[in-house]
Amino acid sequence: MQRMLPAIIALLPLALTGCSSVGTGAAPTPAVVAPSEPAAPTIPIGAALGGALGGPVGASLSDDDRTAAWEAQVGALDSAQRRSWRGSHGVFGYVEPGAATGDGCRAYSQTIYIGGRPNRGHGVGCKQPDGSWKMTS
Repeated sequence: MQRMLPAIIALLPLALTGCSSVGTGAAPTPAVVAPSEPAAPTIPIGAALGGALGGPVGASLSDDDRTAAWEAQVGALDSAQRRSWRGSHGVFGYVEPGAATGDGCRAYSQTIYIGGRPNRGHGVGCKQPDGSWKMTS
């Protein structure tokens, strides 16, 4: 046994080194995750935009101008009040909501000025279960 004692003493640090990597039993520190940007609302394309915005007039607008017009359209339908908007390229317009129907829909008229000339359209927006609006005409 006395011969084994020096061998045990020599191997003891190696055995303890393995134990030190196991940890203290504390919970691991969670990874830090940067908060994500809120998703931008999805803007329909083409005829799904409705009114003057859904035809050739809307197709001629820049993405920023179309976004401003869409947000005014949705805001007018939500609030039942006229909403104006101004794009970044000299384009502007307004949306006037009509009376609500019993099925969650509301008619609206829309005027978009391009180069000082009015372009008029109208449509019907229907509120969806998720709170978004679907333009039906």
